[in-house]
Amino acid sequence: MPSDVYEITANAKINLFLRVTGKLPNGYHKLYTVMQEIDIHDDLRIEIGGAAPEIEVICPGRPDIEPEHNLCYKAADRFYSRLKKKYAAEGRYLDIPYTKVTLTKNIPSESGMGGGSSDAAAVLVTLQEHFGNPFTEEELAAVAVNVGADVPFFLYGGTCLCEMVGEVITPLNSMSNIPVVICKPEGGVSTPWCFKAIDSRPLPEFDQDAYAGFVGELNDSTSSSKDVFSLLTRDRELLINDLQSPAIESVPEIAAIIDRLSASGAEYCAMTGSGSAVFALFDDQEKAGRAVKQIAEDPSCSKWTLSLTKTI
Repeated sequence: MPSDVYEITANAKINLFLRVTGKLPNGYHKLYTVMQEIDIHDDLRIEIGGAAPEIEVICPGRPDIEPEHNLCYKAADRFYSRLKKKYAAEGRYLDIPYTKVTLTKNIPSESGMGGGSSDAAAVLVTLQEHFGNPFTEEELAAVAVNVGADVPFFLYGGTCLCEMVGEVITPLNSMSNIPVVICKPEGGVSTPWCFKAIDSRPLPEFDQDAYAGFVGELNDSTSSSKDVFSLLTRDRELLINDLQSPAIESVPEIAAIIDRLSASGAEYCAMTGSGSAVFALFDDQEKAGRAVKQIAEDPSCSKWTLSLTKTI
């Protein structure tokens, strides 16, 4: 039986800000964050077909990634489990096909850029298409959040407000084509460790109304990067990543990168997600390129990984 082959890219993200607003009884944290897709991506080749009901994930050159603990495997497994139940309720039988995912990683691990979540979303979108869109948008989002907190965002992409665990998504007007420099230190930050560190300290203050107003203005400003930067400058006190402080305790170089990028002419600079990658937004592509060149030529920064990209 011939296989159907899909080739798809999975983009990274940055968090414009990230607030931890509470903790749910199940241990998950409530978040309030604006996520923005950027033009750095992993590449996936997904083959579906064959008699053996097996999920195989291959990640060339990355022996550190355990296939059955990879979010691509988890996404396919959860999709098939949900589809099997749906078919059974309709009196149908699901013959689960052999599914092979070959994953080429470009998004760094433990960076806060959502690489694993984006890969998982790409698998879900591909399976949804392959089986003729069996799930509603809400049903697919329910599968996505069961795989990982950031996965629902990647079903939408672009610019989104993400709330609760990450499954409550409000798409915003696109904040696209802004030059971005990504800089990651050699060390990574464990997301579970970072959230555990948050739990050991008082919950930061969070003004829901102030953030709602900011997000509303951001949504109205995204037609012009000039307006976006004006808003970011004006409301700088709201641009907080609650995970940044504990992440710096784990990887102190994060603070040095923020200082270096801020001094390079960036309009705005912060850590993304749980780190350890730092992003800087620039109002000019040439200025962003000069910042990358200067840092790349500095021997003291030789262990930092640099990328020049843009929002999409």
